[in-house]
Amino acid sequence: MRRGSSSSHTPPATKEKQRRDRMKDLYFTLSTLLHLQPYERKSLPEFLDRATTSVKQLKERVERLKVRKEELEKEVNLDGESSNNQQRLQVVRVTESMDMKLEVNLILMVNNKRVVPFEVLRVIEQGGAEIMSSSFCTVGDHIYCTIHAQAFQARLGFDVKLIESRLKELLY
Repeated sequence: MRRGSSSSHTPPATKEKQRRDRMKDLYFTLSTLLHLQPYERKSLPEFLDRATTSVKQLKERVERLKVRKEELEKEVNLDGESSNNQQRLQVVRVTESMDMKLEVNLILMVNNKRVVPFEVLRVIEQGGAEIMSSSFCTVGDHIYCTIHAQAFQARLGFDVKLIESRLKELLY
């Protein structure tokens, strides 16, 4: 007499098919995370190489963002300690990436009525950059602004120094 019921035993072919289906789902999930287009068919080694490089790049970006966060926090602390009488706190940081993209980080005091967000966006556009996205977040007495932009035309680019100086003129 056989041990166990026949319904609990799955043939090896079925197990293999389930394993392949599971792997196919996992690769599909990975391809969506890597933003691969459906027409981009890659061999498995190429696919995994791209995944590992993407993960490495994301880790590097996280580290850069942590360092930038610490720098901004130090600037906020220094500005707050050096001028307690100052009603408005502004920190401006404009960074340019290699692919003609721009990131602007601002920290403003809520009670600063002079600065209107659309004026900040206008200054960036006048510097030759097209706004791709912007986010404004209020935490306590501070407004944190992050603006992503890219050059109107790649050949012309944008002037980072001009944008930064005009933003400082607007804020200070």
